[in-house]
Order: sequence, then C-alpha cells, then structure tokens
Amino acid sequence: MECKVGVRVSFYKDDIAIIELSGELSIFSEGFELLSKELNAYIKMGIYKYILLMERLRYIDSSGVGLLIRISSFAAKKNTKVCLICHQPNILKILNISKVDIFFKPVESVDEAISYFENV
Repeated sequence: MECKVGVRVSFYKDDIAIIELSGELSIFSEGFELLSKELNAYIKMGIYKYILLMERLRYIDSSGVGLLIRISSFAAKKNTKVCLICHQPNILKILNISKVDIFFKPVESVDEAISYFENV
C-alpha cells in the first residue's frame, strides 16, 4: 500500500490558510517533505492563521504531529491557535495521547474557524 499525504490549500482574505489533508501524514509519506517546505514558506510570509481540515486523513505519526506542533507554536507566538476540523477517532486519540490537542482549537466548520479568527 502506497503511503501518501494529499494536500489542498486555499486562502481566505489572504491571511487565513485553509489546508485540507488526506491520506497519511508521516515522514514516510510521499508529499510530506513538500508539505513541510510549503508550511515553512507560509510561516516566513507571516501567515499564522491556519484551518486544518483533517476529515480525510487516515493516519498520523509522530513526524506528522511534529509538523502540526511547528505551525501551532508559530500561531501561539501571535496569540492565536490553529483551528482543527477532525472527527476521526484514531487521529484525535493520537493528538490526545501526545498531549498536543491543547494547542489546537477544535471547530466544526470552516465558517466557525473564520469567525474565531475574525474575533481574536
């Protein structure tokens, strides 16, 4: 079975990155290094508002969690959190066990996340 992470990025008002992840988020995933470089570029551009749509993500390992921590720590420096849309029990369990779930703001929709960013 091929290990691949799918990524689709769009922006809302040029300062909120909406990142849809699918597949497997692991250092062994095809596309992981490209995603990491892309996120670093957004950070260098000063983008610190992120909405992560993880409904189609099937798997995440410690390297994937590390990538999420990197963007959430940058967001924290700007007094905000990364909004997370995820109802996958296995993904939520890994974030909870890793004790990194506190770094994210769970939301139900992109609209709810945008509202959060417009009010912080």
